[in-house]
Amino acid sequence: MQLTMYVTKLQRVTRYVFVVFIFSLSSSPEIAAPQTPLGLGLVELLAVPSNYEGQVIRTIGFLGIEFEDDALYLHAEDYRYGLQKNSFALRLSEAQRSQFKSLSGRYVIVEGTLHVKGLERNDIWSGAIGNVTRLEAWPIDRGRRSKPAVRQK
Repeated sequence: MQLTMYVTKLQRVTRYVFVVFIFSLSSSPEIAAPQTPLGLGLVELLAVPSNYEGQVIRTIGFLGIEFEDDALYLHAEDYRYGLQKNSFALRLSEAQRSQFKSLSGRYVIVEGTLHVKGLERNDIWSGAIGNVTRLEAWPIDRGRRSKPAVRQK
């Protein structure tokens, strides 16, 4: 009888430990599912970057990859005229720089983690995007719209 009670208690304790172990694994950051990126406009990110510190974001901008000056700009004109406060530095590995160099000078969609303060000089850029997991050409180019046809009288 005592042996049966002991085995029953042991089974309960084992189940409890197992359940606690499983829950601890599911909350572990190494095993947690990847964060879904927040789709945000670059204007919003430039206006209040601190609201998105450390968050995974997705945004669209003009890519400039140059020596010590990899950045995502609001507009092509910002890149052309060196308006770096209208941009975020990009933390790219050497392999990524080589892979994405052909996209420089084009509008792109980027996914990565936003950092307001870090290795980059904050007096130059508005922050940085690191851990870049997606960088692709933005496929939409509406070009110049033609003028409406003029009616003849």
